[in-house]
Amino acid sequence: MTDGKYLLVGRYTPPDENGKGEVIQREFYGQGMIFKSDEAFYDTKHPDRVCYIPELSDTKYTRNSILQECNGQTDLAEEVYEAVDWQHVSSLLEDWLRNGELDTCKECGKMFNCYGETKCPYCGAEYEGGND
Repeated sequence: MTDGKYLLVGRYTPPDENGKGEVIQREFYGQGMIFKSDEAFYDTKHPDRVCYIPELSDTKYTRNSILQECNGQTDLAEEVYEAVDWQHVSSLLEDWLRNGELDTCKECGKMFNCYGETKCPYCGAEYEGGND
């Protein structure tokens, strides 16, 4: 969400009760052709609304599905949602983990942005980087 205004890229119409009439209309945003709806993502009363469809895929992400991939962590799910602009959610998370931008606390199991961190921001456990 930018300046209190909802971002909407493309259009999505869900199928009717017979599974017909679904429409995915993508537009260029960031690095690819996607559908993305801030209104759907930030609608916590209806977390199963489709809010993101990546480029070259018909995978439909909802607030709930993004939360699930983000270990149930709302803050991380919101950061991931804001960052995706062509790829799958799992691909972005893998990139962040591989590049040392994100790690998982060995004590509490929560994922966190680890640049410059010496302690887990959730449980306070000592953090010495991604070295095992």
